[in-house]
Amino acid sequence: MSDKPSFRVGEDLTGPVRCITPERIEWYDSAMLSAATNELRRVGSNIHTDAEYAKGQGFSAANADGMIMTNWCSAMLLRAFGIDYLERGELRTKYIKPTNVGVELHVKGRIKDATRQPNGNTVYTIDVWCEDEQGTKLVDGDAKVEVARG
Repeated sequence: MSDKPSFRVGEDLTGPVRCITPERIEWYDSAMLSAATNELRRVGSNIHTDAEYAKGQGFSAANADGMIMTNWCSAMLLRAFGIDYLERGELRTKYIKPTNVGVELHVKGRIKDATRQPNGNTVYTIDVWCEDEQGTKLVDGDAKVEVARG
């Protein structure tokens, strides 16, 4: 029996449900800056870390860096497709609304197409998105994963 993932067109994927907190934003932003500079660094005031600064830039509140949601979409795909996603997957996201601090974010996906290849592999096309607790879409995207025959 194969341990390879098999999905039907129309099947839903569920990813993490996480609250956008100032701590999550700080962890992400500081980690990225620290990795880029090779030293522990904290991010200064910006639309992600400072509510007053964000309001001054026209936002209603501080909001999450879009890459946080992209990473959570990627986590969902990794959980669903495993090594096939890492080796033969792609993900594109578009941030369509600010994801404010305090939002409970739901990561979701739906299998849009499954095409069997001549080599026996299956290419899945997946709609991915993130929405708030009211179902308002904040991030939209798509992914493809080629699952090697098992």
